[in-house]
Amino acid sequence: KDTQLSLEEEQALLAFDKIKWNSYRIGDLFTRVKTKKLPYKANDLPKKAEGKYLLPCLTASFNNQGLNYFVPKEGATILKDVISIPSNSDVYRAYYQSKEFTVLSDAYAICWNFNSLQLTSRQYLFLVSCINRVTDLKIYSYKNKLGGWNVVQDKYLNLPVKNGEIDFYYMDTLISAIQKTVIKGVVTYRDNKISDS
Repeated sequence: KDTQLSLEEEQALLAFDKIKWNSYRIGDLFTRVKTKKLPYKANDLPKKAEGKYLLPCLTASFNNQGLNYFVPKEGATILKDVISIPSNSDVYRAYYQSKEFTVLSDAYAICWNFNSLQLTSRQYLFLVSCINRVTDLKIYSYKNKLGGWNVVQDKYLNLPVKNGEIDFYYMDTLISAIQKTVIKGVVTYRDNKISDS
């Protein structure tokens, strides 16, 4: 419904090329979440929620953000509002997981280190895109693995800064502007298709 850019969102888009960036070690910003090992194999699990198998579980797949199977909630480490990263895959794409899930295999979750700042979903999306710039590279494959957290935590990502601090407001505003721009494009496309019919 709301695709009109605010003044702040317009300014965020225009300012992108002028933003100052700083490099941050991923392990200084995030911590790997410890999860209980589950006694299931992916091939034995349902691909749709059914019965007591209601909790999506994470594997190294990049389809559906790695959440392609379901396990019971009982005994599982339930996670939400974290970032997931595969550790054994052809594609090492991180995702923001905004809904409850657990880790099954060949992947892990990382959480924001600073309790004093609750990240918004848009800030998580911004951070995921920055993480993917250093993990989701063509040099990595199933044969040439990126590795787990012990490798990823020492990678560096660039984030926008203002007055020497990470500019979370800019991150949020930019993602909001991008979302509205994309949605507006889809609405325009749909309206054009309907009028052509």
